[in-house]
Amino acid sequence: MTSTAKLATGRRLLRGVLAATALGWAAVGLALALMSVLPTPNVGFPAVVVLDTLAMLVGGFSLWLAAFALLGLALVLLARGVGLRRTSLVAAVLGVATVALCLVPVVQGWRTASQEGVALSLPEYFSFPSFGSPQTVTYARPEGEQLKLDVWRPPDEDHAAGPARGPAVVVVHGGGGIQGGRSEEAAWGAWLAEEGYVVFSIDYRLGQWPLGVDATGDVKCAVGWVKENAGRYGVDPDRIALMGHSSGGQLALLAAYTEGDPRLPPSCDVPDTGVETVAAFYPPTDLTRLEEMQWPWWRPNLGSSVESPTGATAESEPELFFLASPTSHVDPRDPPTFLAHGGADQWTPSEQSELLANRLEEAGVPHRLIELPGARHGFDTAWGGWSQQIVSHELEGFLDHRLADQDSDAR
Repeated sequence: MTSTAKLATGRRLLRGVLAATALGWAAVGLALALMSVLPTPNVGFPAVVVLDTLAMLVGGFSLWLAAFALLGLALVLLARGVGLRRTSLVAAVLGVATVALCLVPVVQGWRTASQEGVALSLPEYFSFPSFGSPQTVTYARPEGEQLKLDVWRPPDEDHAAGPARGPAVVVVHGGGGIQGGRSEEAAWGAWLAEEGYVVFSIDYRLGQWPLGVDATGDVKCAVGWVKENAGRYGVDPDRIALMGHSSGGQLALLAAYTEGDPRLPPSCDVPDTGVETVAAFYPPTDLTRLEEMQWPWWRPNLGSSVESPTGATAESEPELFFLASPTSHVDPRDPPTFLAHGGADQWTPSEQSELLANRLEEAGVPHRLIELPGARHGFDTAWGGWSQQIVSHELEGFLDHRLADQDSDAR
C-alpha cells in the first residue's frame, strides 16, 4: 500500500471514529436528559432503584449534563470541519435538545427558590460535600443485635464537654426498612455539624414492614441514649431534634409523636425520649392509604415493585399499618414538624406529606411543608443541587428557631 493510500485510509478511519464519537456523545447526553424529565419505568426491583437514582442525580445536577452536551457540540464542529455534514447536523440537533431538557429542572429550581426567598449558589452547586470523620459508638443491643451511631461535632469543639451545651439532631436513614445504614447520612451529618449541631446518625433493626414497634423503639432508644449522654457530648437535652429520610422520616415522626405510648416503647431502658422538633423528607405518613393513592398512568408507582419482607399488607393487618402511620398519632402536643417532598416522587407520593400537613394544621401543631415540583425521591442525595440548597436553607431556619437557647434568649 502506497503512502497516499495509507493516508487516505487513516483519514477515513479518523472520520469514522469522529462520527461515532460525536453521535454517541450526543445520544448518551439526550438519553440521560430524557431520564431526568420523564417518569422512571417500573422494570422491577432492584433495577428500578438504579434507574430512578440515576434519573434523580441527573436531574439534580442537570447543569453538569448541560456542560457535557456543550462539550459534545465542540465535537460537532470538528466533525463538520472534516466534511461530516450530515453526522454533525444530527449530533447538533441531539445536543441542542439535551441542553434544552437540562434547563427544565434548572428553571423549576429557580422558580421554587424565588417563591421561598432562597438565594441559590452556583459555587455550591459545582462543589462536593465534605463528609468529615465521625466517631462511631454502640448505643444499644436489643435482642443481642449491636446498634451503632455516628457522631459529628461542630468544628470548634475540642471533643470535651464545655460549660455551654448546644442543640443536637438525631438522624434516621431510609431504605424501606430492608436496607440502608447510618453512613448514608454523612453529608447531612457533616453539614449540620458545620451549622453548630451535634449530630447522631443511627442504625436500627431492619427487616420489618411496616416499620413499627422494633424500629421505632430503636429510634426512641437512641434519643434516650443521647439525653443520658448529653454531658459527654456537650448537648442540651432539652434541645434535641429528630430528622429522617423516606422510611427514616416515618420513624422519626412516629418516635416524635408517640412519646410515652405503651404500644411503641423504646427498645432500651431510657426514661425520656421526647424531642423539641422533628423533620422528615419524603416520608410515608399514612400507610393505610398508600395503595389507594393512584399515580397517573404516565408516572408508575415504583413502590409496588418492592415486596414486603414479612408479607404484611394494609388489608391483611390493618391495625399494624394504622399503628405505623404518623397521621394516626397527631395531636396538639406533637412537636413542630418540618416536611419536604418532591412533586415527581414515584416511591412515596407527595400527597403523603400533604395529608400529614393537613392533620397538623387541624391539630394546631406548628409545621412547614416545602414542596419541590419536579424533584424525585431522594433529591437531597444530589448534594448542592437546587432542591437540596432550598431545603437545607429552610431547614436551617426552622431548626434555629425551634432549637434556640431559650435561656440565652431570655437574657
